[in-house]
Amino acid sequence: MENYIIANRTDTGRVRSVNEDSMTTFDSPNGRVVVVCDGMGGQRAGDVASQLAVAVIQDILTDNMFATPEEAITRSIVAANQAILRRASQDAELSGMGSTCVMLIIKDGQVYYGSVGDSRIYYVSNRTIHQITKDQSYVQSLVDAGQISQEDAEHHQDKNQITNALGLDGMTPPVVCQLPITPEPNSVFILCSDGLSGMVNSGAILHTVTRYDLPLKERADLLVRQANDAGGVDNITVQLVEFPGRGDDAMHRREFSSAYVPERKRPKSHAILYSVLFVVLVAIAGGGVFWFMNEDEPQEPKEPKTTVPVRKSQPERVKQPVVSAPEPEVPVAPTEVKKVITVKKSNPEKTEKPQTKSNKTLENKSIAKEMKNAIEKQTEKAVSKEKSSTKKIEKKAEEVKNTQQEKNNIKYENLLNEK
Repeated sequence: MENYIIANRTDTGRVRSVNEDSMTTFDSPNGRVVVVCDGMGGQRAGDVASQLAVAVIQDILTDNMFATPEEAITRSIVAANQAILRRASQDAELSGMGSTCVMLIIKDGQVYYGSVGDSRIYYVSNRTIHQITKDQSYVQSLVDAGQISQEDAEHHQDKNQITNALGLDGMTPPVVCQLPITPEPNSVFILCSDGLSGMVNSGAILHTVTRYDLPLKERADLLVRQANDAGGVDNITVQLVEFPGRGDDAMHRREFSSAYVPERKRPKSHAILYSVLFVVLVAIAGGGVFWFMNEDEPQEPKEPKTTVPVRKSQPERVKQPVVSAPEPEVPVAPTEVKKVITVKKSNPEKTEKPQTKSNKTLENKSIAKEMKNAIEKQTEKAVSKEKSSTKKIEKKAEEVKNTQQEKNNIKYENLLNEK
């Protein structure tokens, strides 16, 4: 079981009238997915673009199983980009819409992430904060070229000009992590639009996220409130993914841990269990006394009556759907029981198959016997043929030998005549 908590919040802000941000989190065959999309500010139908991106990503990852989480991130974002382009081509009023996207997938205790545009993912561990995604923006290109510092970039007048986004014909594929992150205990991942990162600096974000005395949802709400207090000039969206740990920090927030509830309820559950066992034992003892007191032969048939209801309870559950269909609760359970019955009825078919297999086995044996006889006949023919060929060779060798002997005799006679 994965051990994490997710809390989120989105807000229109103090200036805009429409929230162009969208977010989602869901389980999929590829792992737990967390997404934040920011409709391109100043573009028409930015809210449509971000909502469409979130919907397509969820459909792609829910209906398909990819080889790796990295492939899942890339394929789903590319599909979202194609969907936005297709939708914009069908409606002139939606032309030019676009969206950023940051996404992470939690699978097998590791976190994979990818991004397009200037929405960000921060990673907080050991009370330090790291920006693990890189803005795809004009200002970031100036920072990479060494023309301005990172601090200057945070206040640059053109910091909202992005160089990559969903909805562009030549969209660059998402930047995906080279290696997944294994979360540290008490660590937090922060996915946010620039409505948060552009209004609240990383130090303030770190201070708020590490307020372990507050539930995670309250920390997300507090981040949005801080962005609004700083001006709230853009839509604000944040998703927090926390991996609770064991230690001093975990003890401070123990009252918010779901694992703490069962500890309080355990004594009650044992008390209930003991009381149930006591009632059962009393019933058994009472039944024994009743049987002993009514031991005469005419009352012996009552003994099976005490056991029959227990055995009949299972068949009765199966027959209930037909007899008491009007009852609201009965139709649900019986349908499941019927499925079990159909599975059990298929068992006799499996028992009949061995008979067909035995017939096939006999046929196979007869065929094998015929093949064996044919092989033996062919072998005998081959042996006899080989023997005849061997005799021919021996005869030929004998003839050659005799011929050679005759030649030698002639040569010997000629030598004698010469002498």
